[in-house]
Amino acid sequence: MRFHKRSTTPSYFSRRDQVRLFRLVAALGVIFFAMLYASREQNWYWLTGRPADEPARQQAKEPPRAIDFSVREESPLKPDEFRSEPASEIEVPEKVIARLETGEYDVRVDPRLLNPVSDSNLGIRTHEVNALYYLLAKAAAIPQNVLEQSAEPAPPFVVVMTESPQYRGSLMTVKGHLKRLKSVSVEKNTYGVDSLYEGWFFSKDSGTHPWRVFCTQLPAGIPKGEDLAEMPEVQITGYYFKKSGYLSAAGKLQTAPLLIARQIRWFPPTNQPAPSSSGAVKYIVSLFLVISITLVFLIWRFMVSDQKFARSRTAKLMQRPDMSMDSLKDIETVDINDVLKQMGQQKQDPPAGSDQPDEQK
Repeated sequence: MRFHKRSTTPSYFSRRDQVRLFRLVAALGVIFFAMLYASREQNWYWLTGRPADEPARQQAKEPPRAIDFSVREESPLKPDEFRSEPASEIEVPEKVIARLETGEYDVRVDPRLLNPVSDSNLGIRTHEVNALYYLLAKAAAIPQNVLEQSAEPAPPFVVVMTESPQYRGSLMTVKGHLKRLKSVSVEKNTYGVDSLYEGWFFSKDSGTHPWRVFCTQLPAGIPKGEDLAEMPEVQITGYYFKKSGYLSAAGKLQTAPLLIARQIRWFPPTNQPAPSSSGAVKYIVSLFLVISITLVFLIWRFMVSDQKFARSRTAKLMQRPDMSMDSLKDIETVDINDVLKQMGQQKQDPPAGSDQPDEQK
């Protein structure tokens, strides 16, 4: 007799086993890709919301770079010397054309127009003025919402300062806090620019080094002054022009990135608390409330059902009898020997009134 079944090696060449192995490998692959997808935090932004400090976090991931804030000072000329100004590859247009024949706004700027612009010089040089007012007029001719929709988020401050020529003429958006805002004089120009404002603001990643902005319009009610204590929150969308030199409050010559914008978008403060940058809290609280209400409802239903069953006839029939030791005291006990004797006597003695047959002799 054989009690154990002899084991045999399964045939992995059968179609059925091959299909099962393929499904197993596919399931493992799906699990691996699901784990890879879940490990990326940006894939959970639909639930938690995009973090407000994401630009600062991106900046922290980049290796530190040395920023040159120095201003290039030109040596004095001798009596018989002269310094030629750089010329652009193409002439700056005398008229700004902001719309194409199709009716769409053209936010692009030919980079060849800004070839004469140089970084790290104090102020705006003479050969740069024409390009500056051209950008001011172009930004003023395009609606603000079109500029904001066409612009890209500004690169980190350190990248703009170290790779300034690469971003010259680029349309970018920067958020920060305004420190200084004032009107400045307008030079004679052919583009119809008759008002000009200069602002200084700090972004999250610029630290104590400011950005500079020129614009032709201001929103109603925006604070103006040399030193704004409250530092209102602003958003600047404009064309990057150059690293412009300036004299700091400490009396040092430094440089700051200069933007040419249409206007400054201002976010007035409100008394209401700012909403949380992450929406995960409300989702977690809502889920907790739903689970709690569901559990309370189920417990209540179970209690009602138990009470209803306890009052039913079925429950009474299913009740178990009292099996305690006290309930067994009144039960009459019987000795098995007495029962056997009684049964033997009943078998020997015939019942009364019955006729016994005569014994055969």
